[in-house]
Amino acid sequence: MTSPLIKPLSLLRASAVALLLLPSLAAAKPQYGYKGDVAPEKWGELSPKYAACVDGAEQAPLNIVTSATVKKSESKPLKPEYGPTSGDLVVNTGTTIQVNSSGNLKIGNSNYKLLQYHFHTPSEEAINGVHYDMNVHIVHQGADGKLAVIGVNFKKGAANAFLGSFWDKLPTTKGGKLELNLPSLSGLLPDSLSYFTYPGSLTTPPCTEGVQFYILKQPISISTEQLEAFRRLHPMNARPLQPIRERVIKTGG
Repeated sequence: MTSPLIKPLSLLRASAVALLLLPSLAAAKPQYGYKGDVAPEKWGELSPKYAACVDGAEQAPLNIVTSATVKKSESKPLKPEYGPTSGDLVVNTGTTIQVNSSGNLKIGNSNYKLLQYHFHTPSEEAINGVHYDMNVHIVHQGADGKLAVIGVNFKKGAANAFLGSFWDKLPTTKGGKLELNLPSLSGLLPDSLSYFTYPGSLTTPPCTEGVQFYILKQPISISTEQLEAFRRLHPMNARPLQPIRERVIKTGG
C-alpha cells in the first residue's frame, strides 16, 4: 500500500473486497460484528452483497489438521521486503486495529504490494483444533488484484518489540486514527517462514473468495499486558472456523 492510502485503482479493488476498512468506507456498508444481530451467523442477512458469507464454497478461516496436510511439490518460499515506514495510518475500524502500510512480498515469481495488516483475538485459524491467543493477517495484493495473506500467530510470553513501538498509542474509539512512523514489519515475523497454505476468502464481509492464505508455522510472542490492551478494545473478533470441503491444505517454505 502506498502511504497512507493506496492508489485509486487499488483502493477500488480493496474496497470491493472490504479489506481497507477506513472509516469513510465503513460508513457506506452495513456494519458487521461478532455478537448479537451482526454476529457472523447473521452476516449473510445484512446485505445481498454478503451472500458469500453463507453460500461460499471456499471460506476462511480453517482448522489446519497437520496430519492431513500435503507438502507442495514445488515449494515457493515467502520473500518479504519490508523496511521502516513513515506515515502509516493506524485505524480503529470498530472491529479491529488496522495499519495501512507499504512494502513488498515475492512468492516464487509473483510480486505483491503490502496493503495493510490487522489483528484478531483469538487467532482465526486453528492448528489441530487449538486457537492461539491472537494473530495478525498481513494483506498483500498482486498486479492482477489477487490477494495473498500471511498469517502470524501470537502466544503469551515476552513482550513483542514491534508491537511495543505503537501499542500504547492505539486509537480507542471507532473511526479513531493516527499517522505513525514504524520500524520494519519484519519485526512481526518469526525466524522461520515455513507455512501452511490454502485458498480461502476474506474473513469479514463480503467474504469474497480467491484469497490465498500463508499461515506461518512458528508463532511469535506477545505479553499478557499487550494482549489485554487489544482485548479492551476488541474482546473477540474472530470468525468461526469454516468447512474445508474439498480443499487440501499444503505446506511449504
